Amino acid sequence: MAAHSDGGKNAWGRTLSTATEMAESMALDGWDVTTVRAAHVTPEPPAAGETDRFGFVYVAPGDVAADVESAIADGSFDAYEVFNRRLGTDLFTITKVTDADWKIAVLLVGGVDMTHANGLVAAVRERGEMYSHVQTLDGTRLGSFYHDDPVPFFPEGL
Repeated sequence: MAAHSDGGKNAWGRTLSTATEMAESMALDGWDVTTVRAAHVTPEPPAAGETDRFGFVYVAPGDVAADVESAIADGSFDAYEVFNRRLGTDLFTITKVTDADWKIAVLLVGGVDMTHANGLVAAVRERGEMYSHVQTLDGTRLGSFYHDDPVPFFPEGL
């Protein structure tokens, strides 16, 4: 990713700062917030794996894996918001999924190299839905979130 250029570093830094501010603000309002600062985010089309799974795949650091699993088990996550910043072919993104009844939130934070996203974009255009998957580096799946509108994930449009 272009995150090695000055612009990319600044965009990634701003994304991390925004996520931190968002988490702190929500926590002050009584929310239980788990933040996944993904080491890697892959745009996975349905044909990429053994299953028909597709969406953004966030590789969570090991130190938040248990928190993510616990949050996913405790919440129903019926709402989401997507915040994007695009720099060249890199998409810096925050996806906030929430369960307002239990005041539980998960912030998925990462950078996506959009040069590898054509298969995913085609799939979400066809299906009209999107997923965010969280897993560890060894491939252990921690959970998934369903999004009924893929448009906010792709700022350039579908």
